[in-house]
Amino acid sequence: MTIGRNDGSVETVWRRVLCLAWEAYCAGTLPIGAVLLNASGAVVAQARTHRHVDVAPTGGLANTRIAHAELNALAQLPTNAHYQDHVLYSNVEPCCMCLGAVLQTGIGGVRFGWRDRYAGATTCMTVDNPQAARRCIDVAGPVGGVVETLTGLLMACHYIYLRPGLDHVTAPWRAAEPDTFEIAADPVVASVVGRARASNATVDDLVDQLRRRTAAVDRLWL
Repeated sequence: MTIGRNDGSVETVWRRVLCLAWEAYCAGTLPIGAVLLNASGAVVAQARTHRHVDVAPTGGLANTRIAHAELNALAQLPTNAHYQDHVLYSNVEPCCMCLGAVLQTGIGGVRFGWRDRYAGATTCMTVDNPQAARRCIDVAGPVGGVVETLTGLLMACHYIYLRPGLDHVTAPWRAAEPDTFEIAADPVVASVVGRARASNATVDDLVDQLRRRTAAVDRLWL
């Protein structure tokens, strides 16, 4: 099963986002990717999380708590242009810092794949000042389908297998999505994700392997 089409459609954008998120997971950090499109649908910037990675992307941050995918993508934008007609795509709901960066860069739209019930800020962050009033941000999400399901599974796997013990982060997620965490903790799913990571499998291969090896994933998929 492939994720999206390679024809310049919105689905292709989500596939690119998931590829970046999977790349981040394989590097041992939070599985989050971000892609910025202009009004014509062309990719202007893209990045993944570098929070637990030593080498920073060009012009970006690494090995710091603020090395988020969205921030590193927006940091690529020069100041000599306007971005109200641009849309930022992230597979995880942006936090308050990343929404602040969206506000500062003047991005007009945000689309996210999976709701972050621990740090997501799209439903709780309120900024009441002239700058915020002037720069209205159109936010929509979660997107559903493969994007939402795979993101939830990878976020759960990250905190179960790569960085266990952070219950204060995962507790709100477990309460809202118990099935996702139950499936992520399944030894079969752990084996599939672990082998895919070790073999540098593509995100499409990961999805195919998950669907072939466990019927439990299908309960969440659509």
